[in-house]
Amino acid sequence: MTLRKKIDTIDEKLVLLLKERMDLCKCIGTFKVKNSLAVKDHRREDEVYLHVMAKALEAGLDPQKVEAVFKDIIALGVFVQGAE
Repeated sequence: MTLRKKIDTIDEKLVLLLKERMDLCKCIGTFKVKNSLAVKDHRREDEVYLHVMAKALEAGLDPQKVEAVFKDIIALGVFVQGAE
C-alpha cells in the first residue's frame, strides 16, 4: 500500500469517527433540550481541550495545533446540538 493510500485510509477512519462523535452529540443535544440545559458548556469544552492537548503532548504532537483542530470539532458538535 502506498503512503498516500495509507493516508486516505486514515482520513476515512477519521470521518467515521467524526460521524460517531456527532451522533453522540445529537443524543446529548436531545437530552439537554428535554432537561432545559444549555447547549454550550464552556467548562466541558475546557476539559476536552486540556485532555486532548495532554494526549497530543504525550504523542509528540503540537498541543496548540491539536487544540485548534478540536475547536472546529467542538464547534461542529455544538452546531449539531442546535446551539448555532
